[in-house]
Amino acid sequence: MSPIKILAGLFKGLFVQSPRMLGFAQRFLGAWNKHDIDAIMTLMAQGSSYRDPLSQGALSGEAFRAHAQALITAFPNLSFELTGPISIGDRNLVAGYRLSGRHDGPLPGGLGIDAVDPTGRELALEATMSLRFDAQGQVCVDNHFALDTLAEQLGFLALLMPREQGDYQFGAYYRLNRGNRAPPEAIGITWLLVRGGQEPFDAAADVTNKVLESFADKPGFVTGIIGARPPDEHGNSSGFTLSAWESIEALEENLLPNEDHKQVVHRFMKEGFAYGTHSRVYQLVRAKPVMIACTTCGKKNNAYKRNPVCSACGDPLEAPPPYW
Repeated sequence: MSPIKILAGLFKGLFVQSPRMLGFAQRFLGAWNKHDIDAIMTLMAQGSSYRDPLSQGALSGEAFRAHAQALITAFPNLSFELTGPISIGDRNLVAGYRLSGRHDGPLPGGLGIDAVDPTGRELALEATMSLRFDAQGQVCVDNHFALDTLAEQLGFLALLMPREQGDYQFGAYYRLNRGNRAPPEAIGITWLLVRGGQEPFDAAADVTNKVLESFADKPGFVTGIIGARPPDEHGNSSGFTLSAWESIEALEENLLPNEDHKQVVHRFMKEGFAYGTHSRVYQLVRAKPVMIACTTCGKKNNAYKRNPVCSACGDPLEAPPPYW
């Protein structure tokens, strides 16, 4: 049975209570299921707003259009199937529904990553949509679904953590390694403090990711790590970029003359792009060998030994892991 027929059945006996709200809900659901962005926008008149766990707050106008288009692009067969129950108040309506679709398109990214690649996984979430109307007929749509369930179904990470706890501060990081398994002997680190909220934070994350990408194929590059703390209630955020290199010579030959790196340094240092900046280069003083366990007997072995067999049982060792 089509979602519209299910909707009509659930609405039976309720329509006389509030025809305007029920009519809006039916048209809104139908527009989403047809992937008709223009129809959705027509229903969301000026002053109306929409919110869901992925929207990062209430959206309206072109921001909502972009969000709706992003969802439909990421899930080309996205559908809303009303399952009930429906409850109606003086100016509000709440209905349960099933959100489903296959992740076959890119999702907007974050922390400098432009997009999240399609996973091809199926999404099926039990959800609740709340419609609240004001006296002028404008509507506030709150679309509720479990973000942790969405992440689990798509194979994503979803961590619940505080921004701060005692002396600890929390955020997120990602690493980039293009296959170089050599232990690094030189490390460059840049720390940033950004003020002004989400927009400057996103801009800083974007340019630092581009610099990391510009390092990744240079001779001697081992691993890059970017970490960030999103803006707090005061709009303050911070982050760091770490690049690990096979030698101090590789770092100096490829990091310092790098044009992308020069431009970013100029923006951060000369143009006021960041409130606070600091960079350092570290060189290896001493190190112990990278040790890995034999998968047969568990004996720890030097991962870089010339003859890659276990010193205890003689079985082959796995390849050294990418550093960090």
